[in-house]
Amino acid sequence: MKLLENNRLSALTAFLTERSLGDRVIDGRVEAFSCKRAGDDKKLSKQLEKQYADELTSSPGSLDTTSPLGVLSASSTRRLLIDLISTMNASFPDHDFSALRPEQFCREASADFVARSCTRYLSEISDQGFDLLQELWAAVEEAVSLKDCEVFSYVPDLDSDPFSEGALWSFNYFFFNKTLKRIVYFSCVARSKYSADPKSFEEYDDDYRIYEGDDDRLPAGDWVMDTE
Repeated sequence: MKLLENNRLSALTAFLTERSLGDRVIDGRVEAFSCKRAGDDKKLSKQLEKQYADELTSSPGSLDTTSPLGVLSASSTRRLLIDLISTMNASFPDHDFSALRPEQFCREASADFVARSCTRYLSEISDQGFDLLQELWAAVEEAVSLKDCEVFSYVPDLDSDPFSEGALWSFNYFFFNKTLKRIVYFSCVARSKYSADPKSFEEYDDDYRIYEGDDDRLPAGDWVMDTE
């Protein structure tokens, strides 16, 4: 997947990166990718196609289970799955999503439905003097033409992805324009300032301390308000 240069999307990503919002930190990105495969994408595609072929050989019918993306025995479903995986690998190069399966994705009802969902999470930012949501959807529309898109979401793996550990909430949406062969990927996660790595608490040293386990009602190792 090739990251497409887009100044509006880049500005939105910068705005959403490590953004403080009360007791939370929001980290989001919105990026456009071409589905034209090259280099690592071609290698991954061949690798996964071989894997699926081996599954079909060893267990006929195993790829015919219905999923939100379709049946994996269909070439169109495999191509879509590989495109979604490749998009995530390109956006998060420190993680490998190649083991994801079709059932870990959802087909959303419409772009309007997704927009309403995002509004619930991001309305507070838009209330800070910048209409984030208006600019966001205008930029996405410009990049992929929402009325011509299928929309998918990823359901995070609670053990092995960048959207789960310490997350209060997260979402991952893919706006796929098959005609343009282009995907806009919108990912966002919120974490509490007070459940992060201790190094991030230097500015709160006067108010918080590591809980050392002197109260069974609280987990040892968490950050708590220092009332002493």
